[in-house]
Amino acid sequence: MYAALKVVHLGSLIMWLGPAIGSWLVLRYMQQHEGELSPATAKVYRVFFWTITLEHIALCTLLLSGATIAFHYGFIAMPWLQQKLWLVMLLIVPLEIVDIWLGNWKVKKLTEKRSAGAELSQREQAMISFYHKGFTNLALITLPVTVLVIMWLAVSKQTLW
Repeated sequence: MYAALKVVHLGSLIMWLGPAIGSWLVLRYMQQHEGELSPATAKVYRVFFWTITLEHIALCTLLLSGATIAFHYGFIAMPWLQQKLWLVMLLIVPLEIVDIWLGNWKVKKLTEKRSAGAELSQREQAMISFYHKGFTNLALITLPVTVLVIMWLAVSKQTLW
């Protein structure tokens, strides 16, 4: 049972990070080479939003499998795991909540509206821009560093402080 949970946990980690990064890179490429409003970019947007839905399902599976391992096998009392959980709860979960709200809801609806031919307000356009620039840049800095520290904690079983 432990080995199966660990495979699910690590597989979920890969599904959380991999497809979303790849999809985002393809979207950025299309935005730069075809333009934000091109029909080709609109198609890539549809795949992108499907992929981030998969990403967030994988994140839920990652968190649930990790919690199951931690509580079922008694790791919850270990200091390295407690530090890992603080990083997850203070950095990753808040970023992902914003990503779910923007990516799976707000920006998705705005790009669908725009693809249907509607003109977006400046505020709506600013929301899309914030998601693709400010928020994404913050996530691209925060998540890799945090994930590497979490992986170090998990592998080394040592604490940071």
